[in-house]
Amino acid sequence: MNKTLMLVICDFLLLSMLALARFDPPEEPPEATLNATASSATTEAELIELLEESLQSEQESRSNLSQDLNAARESLQNQTRVLEAREQALNETKEALEAKSSEAQNLAQTKAELEAEQTRMAEEKAAIDAERTELAQKYESTRTRLESATAEKVEIVQTLGQLKSESSLTRERLTKTEEELAAREIALAEKEAALKAAEAEKSRLASEREQLNRQLEVAMAEQKLLNDNLSRAEQEKTQLREERAQANARAERLGENVSTLGQNVSQLGEGVSTLTQTSEDIKKEIVESRPQTMSEIFTRFQKNRGTIRFTSNEKTLFGGQTQRSYESKSILVADTQGTYLVTHSADTPFSFSKPAGSVIAADVEIDLAGRKFPVRQIGFFSTDPRLIFIPLPETYVSASGLEIFQLAMQPERWEEAVLIKNDESNFGRTGFRRLTSSEKFLKMDRPALGELLADFASSRGDLAFTKNSRFIGVLTDTSHAVVIDAFLASAVLNVGKDFNPTEAAATIKRLEARVQKLPTDVQ
Repeated sequence: MNKTLMLVICDFLLLSMLALARFDPPEEPPEATLNATASSATTEAELIELLEESLQSEQESRSNLSQDLNAARESLQNQTRVLEAREQALNETKEALEAKSSEAQNLAQTKAELEAEQTRMAEEKAAIDAERTELAQKYESTRTRLESATAEKVEIVQTLGQLKSESSLTRERLTKTEEELAAREIALAEKEAALKAAEAEKSRLASEREQLNRQLEVAMAEQKLLNDNLSRAEQEKTQLREERAQANARAERLGENVSTLGQNVSQLGEGVSTLTQTSEDIKKEIVESRPQTMSEIFTRFQKNRGTIRFTSNEKTLFGGQTQRSYESKSILVADTQGTYLVTHSADTPFSFSKPAGSVIAADVEIDLAGRKFPVRQIGFFSTDPRLIFIPLPETYVSASGLEIFQLAMQPERWEEAVLIKNDESNFGRTGFRRLTSSEKFLKMDRPALGELLADFASSRGDLAFTKNSRFIGVLTDTSHAVVIDAFLASAVLNVGKDFNPTEAAATIKRLEARVQKLPTDVQ
């Protein structure tokens, strides 16, 4: 119980006891008197007076007690209100104290975190200082390399000027070659006509041979007749001796004529050999120009394809490493410099859709007719770096026994191309036209509703062939193919034990920038 409330209650009880207590002097016993009546009246008057005084005193006491009680009640109410206010203030203070305590804990935790952050920042500052020193060193080395690169750039500019002049010469040669090819086609048509004429001539010669056989029979009969006349010739021998000198002179002239005839026969033999070789070449060109069905070309692809397998270690999204494998099918293609396999970079670890520095290690294995061997270099095409080609050793090519496909130098001679998926899952044909923005790309026709309703639709990585099974190139996306007329590299990358991740990342970044410079339609 509150101490103040106890004091108030005690005061109230004390006042009540005082109000009930009597402090009048004790009544003295009445003295004996002789006048009993007078004594009795006096005593009653005094008693009444005393009672009146006592009543008045009691009334005053009760009035004072009532006033004190009201004052005490008011004081008690005031103290109760003060007590409630104090209790409320105490609760608020307690809550504030608890909030302060929680805040103090939070502040202590924040202080610890700030101290840890300060320690970490100090470590980072030290690392940044070290990195700054390293960057300064790299800056110096980079500046040195930049100076050398500037000198190389000057040389490259000079080389580029030479290449431009060579390019113009190459373009002139290309125009001349195209003219020669057109002339060759005309000559081919003329040779076909000549072949038909030769066949007609052959039949004519057969009939002439029959006539000669008949003439031979006649000649044999004449020879018999001559034998009969030989006897008569003996008789004329004497006359012939006389004419011997004249005959010798005629024989000399005849020898000269025979020598000339021999030369003519030799030239005629050479002409016949040339005509035979030309006829064989014409037949070969006619056979090669014959259109083939899609199934024939796909069968040739299956019988003569090689397998390209990439194995790589790559960085994951959260800083780890993982091993991945890639596989695609391709055919042996040859130009004047060698034999190659070609595929799309999306089917290798070096896809341009990945971060440039994600590949840590890369190995390549080739499988030709069951013979497996590793390769140490891959090339990125100069026309479009998204295509990768792999040079093959001639020993493995010869040992494989696989057929080598030739490049289609004039794919626009055909209205349709045969496309084969590089995983052998499907094949089909589609129309195409040369892209107006670049002569090195072909635009493939695609169905209006894509692959949903079509039996076959072109896609990235498809291998394109002409209808006479000449190799055109590879599709870089769903509707554009790169025309390959020679295997020229825009960059060469070492793989296997010589693989350098830093060099590979720099090469991929440079090639990505080159892809951005291609025509907008094919990017």
